[in-house]
Amino acid sequence: MLTAEHKEKIKYLNQYKYLNRDIDRKIKSLEDWRNKIFNVTGTLSDMPRNPNRVNTIEEGVTAIDEIEASINKDIDDLVNLRAEIENKIDSVKDLRLRELLKCRYLDCQTWEEIAFRNGYTWQWAFKLHEKALDKINLD
Repeated sequence: MLTAEHKEKIKYLNQYKYLNRDIDRKIKSLEDWRNKIFNVTGTLSDMPRNPNRVNTIEEGVTAIDEIEASINKDIDDLVNLRAEIENKIDSVKDLRLRELLKCRYLDCQTWEEIAFRNGYTWQWAFKLHEKALDKINLD
């Protein structure tokens, strides 16, 4: 049974997964903006130009710059967070428990993947996870 302390440790360890997903979303947004800008095509005509076309490109370039800056900051944070979490996991002496924690919180694997990869039942993976959480020190 997970205790309040276990839940706090899980919340801390899951930060890596959530920040990584947030970066993926921003990258998708960046791709969407790039597609909008590069799909703006010019046409030859003697009609007056549409000023909205220029605004779309300017807005897109501004959005791309902001998103890229945000992604770069998040990647720096992600690298630091991963190192911090990895250090805490590496402090677990039992190699089997350490491997389980790395699979779950650094490789972001599901319980089924962890169980299959390590030759466990998923119930045994849960039990080992509780033992591993007992060994993690967040201080």
